[in-house]
Amino acid sequence: MDMKQQWFVDCDWLGKGFRRFRCEAESPVVTAIFAIRPQIGKYLIDAEVRKLARCQFPGYIYDIRTTNPAESINVALRTPREFPVIPLLDSIREMMTRWFFKRRTLSSKNSKPLTIAVEKKIDRRIEKGKTFKAFPVRDHRFLVQGDTFDCSIDTCSCGKFDLMKISCRHAIKAGFSVGIKPHTLTDDMYTTASWRSTYEESINPISVPEDAWKVPSHVEKSKILPPESRRAAGWRKKRRYETTEDKIRSSQGTQGSTVRKCSRCGIEGHNRRTCDRAI
Repeated sequence: MDMKQQWFVDCDWLGKGFRRFRCEAESPVVTAIFAIRPQIGKYLIDAEVRKLARCQFPGYIYDIRTTNPAESINVALRTPREFPVIPLLDSIREMMTRWFFKRRTLSSKNSKPLTIAVEKKIDRRIEKGKTFKAFPVRDHRFLVQGDTFDCSIDTCSCGKFDLMKISCRHAIKAGFSVGIKPHTLTDDMYTTASWRSTYEESINPISVPEDAWKVPSHVEKSKILPPESRRAAGWRKKRRYETTEDKIRSSQGTQGSTVRKCSRCGIEGHNRRTCDRAI
């Protein structure tokens, strides 16, 4: 394994460590990072681990502002971004109208109390927790054996329930033991009712033709100049920068699926330059 591959493996392992749900007294991830790369370990400590580790973040998980929405919109508008302003706005409106209608139709057909993705997740957790046993400790508190975790009705020491607000397999088993259904323990944001209310409004096209628009005089007289910025040399970048996880995923997919063959004889194990087979 060369240095580049080792760096990808280290970064992948680092990402998995910081995505853990449980917090130990001394994080083995940070300790191991100091052993492998002391300068990176110092940087992480200076940047505060609670900003990097999911289990130590003090706020609510959905209050974390990430670049994912901006990246998704950039990909969807890769072609329309080349348009002038008015056609660009029309493209955004058409795209949002299409998205809202599709999701509104999908949510109206869902008859289960939770969204489709969360229902599938809970079904998988029910299957994984079939062999668990829940023993009551006191009112609304249980010890779940199989995976030994201490669960209350609204929290669990595994950490997933507290952070994701979706019933973990331990809380599901504890709830079943007292006749509580899993969807009642899940946060309201995952319910079908919340899903429908999000897309209940329609995004309508502008019914007035452009010639009939009433534009204020001061707007018509205003001159809008392009920003004073110097365009960098070369082609503009239209795709986002790949993260370490993207590079690892693409390299693993390439190694597992690509089979190199000789373009002369079609046999694996060599190329056209070294081919010595008679044709």
